[in-house]
Amino acid sequence: MPAVLTALLLFLVPALAQTPTPDVSLVSDLPLFSTSGPLLIRGLLPLVSLRKGAPFHFGATHDIWNPNATWTSNVFNTVFNHVVAENGCKWYDTEPVRGEANLTDCKGASQFAGAHHATFRGHNTFWHSQTPEWLPGNVTAEDLVKNVIPEHVKAEITGLGPNVTSWDVMNEIIGDTTTWDMDALACVQNKNAWPTRSVDGDATSAPLVNDLSFVHAAFAAAFKAAAPSTRLVYNEYYTGFNDSKTACVVKLIEDIHNTVKIPLNRLAVGFQSHVTAAPIVDFPRSFVPKTDLGATFKRLAGLGVDVLVTEIDIVVQTNTTADARWQAAIWGDTLDACLYASNCHEFINWDTRDDQSWIQPKPGRATLPTLFDVDGNPKLVAYELQARFARFALGRPETCATALGTTACTVFF
Repeated sequence: MPAVLTALLLFLVPALAQTPTPDVSLVSDLPLFSTSGPLLIRGLLPLVSLRKGAPFHFGATHDIWNPNATWTSNVFNTVFNHVVAENGCKWYDTEPVRGEANLTDCKGASQFAGAHHATFRGHNTFWHSQTPEWLPGNVTAEDLVKNVIPEHVKAEITGLGPNVTSWDVMNEIIGDTTTWDMDALACVQNKNAWPTRSVDGDATSAPLVNDLSFVHAAFAAAFKAAAPSTRLVYNEYYTGFNDSKTACVVKLIEDIHNTVKIPLNRLAVGFQSHVTAAPIVDFPRSFVPKTDLGATFKRLAGLGVDVLVTEIDIVVQTNTTADARWQAAIWGDTLDACLYASNCHEFINWDTRDDQSWIQPKPGRATLPTLFDVDGNPKLVAYELQARFARFALGRPETCATALGTTACTVFF
């Protein structure tokens, strides 16, 4: 999160903390469903896939150093059928020394998926953050584009083999202050991140790669290395709104298609969905309304491009029943947007329980961003997702946007 935004949010905490929590209507309120007892979402997923007409992957992150191994194993047996490594497939871990692939942790997460009869997705081959110590170093733009990036992408994707549903080829390269008139290159340069800048995040540092060749190099290598069934994903945060940043994502996908000649049905967009019920510390934008998200998914479907919800967690302001219900409504709406979209087949929850989340409490936010509490017990939001899956599997039509409150939406069966 940019430092200037963090500072602004810290200044505004008193005002932000007063954001009213709406009264919401939940699918899990209906008599048919329960908010207690066993959570058995995985048993519903074959029925969900049947209605979708293609396998539906409902997953969560896992790293091999997970401190709650038994609990984690159980939850993947009963709730999730899809695995992504939280950190084990990132560049700093997979190529700590130039030219020497170390896929131990990445393969460990993949093997965990196999042991639990789950599918696996790769995250990620390129990100300007969490890079190995030898980067940026004194690597030239030409060396980066012609050698470093394609060799790394090839080694990682081929090393994991063909049984990967999707790879985040590029992660977070579009800026937060884009405008509607920007082309794909300007959208990326707006980020002021390495490698468009020689110093990551420093807009005053010298330019390094002055075009989109580093993006094209990564996707070209991924296209050659990945199995034909593997989607090649551009993954980004704060997207899905009807805004210029989301428009930039579409422009970038179209540029990759036109330049690298990758078929649109091999490309996909990952919507991270690290969101909040209301703007709070470190998270200046709240959740994407379901109408916006659904429209964005439909627009990409029109291009033949798949979409994924790749990293969802939802931060709340307080540990109250009202905020727990609002969290459940937002998460449920996001799941519905994916379930009822023809081009969305992967939905990944970031971290499995509150004590293991990368987001921890601080003044101005209660956090509580996952489906399970610090003791590993399912929260209301988990039962809401189970109810949404069941309702979808039973063939019911999409409900209204519950996160907007009962004045705008009351759920129906």
